[in-house]
Amino acid sequence: MVTIKFINESDGHEFQMTDPKAVRVLDDIKVWAQQNEYDHVAFLRDVADPHKFWVQLGDNRLNYWIHDSTFTEGKHETVEMQMDYARGAQRRVAAGYDKFDN
Repeated sequence: MVTIKFINESDGHEFQMTDPKAVRVLDDIKVWAQQNEYDHVAFLRDVADPHKFWVQLGDNRLNYWIHDSTFTEGKHETVEMQMDYARGAQRRVAAGYDKFDN
């Protein structure tokens, strides 16, 4: 079973994504995570910009973020693509190419 967490990066506390439009987005993320064999997905709210959620797949916090409007506006049609981009960022880190990212 896939666990999805939302965490405040500033203090490490979890919070719930309660926006009703987020339900479909979260369901799509769960399906994506199961298909790609991730048990844990986390979104960390940026300290400097609360509209940015940094993506963590498994134990790997990535150099990739998703805007909070994806959840609050229910943008389920784009979330699979965004998660694929996040997975690409994870592969860049694994290959050592992240040192070239800004």
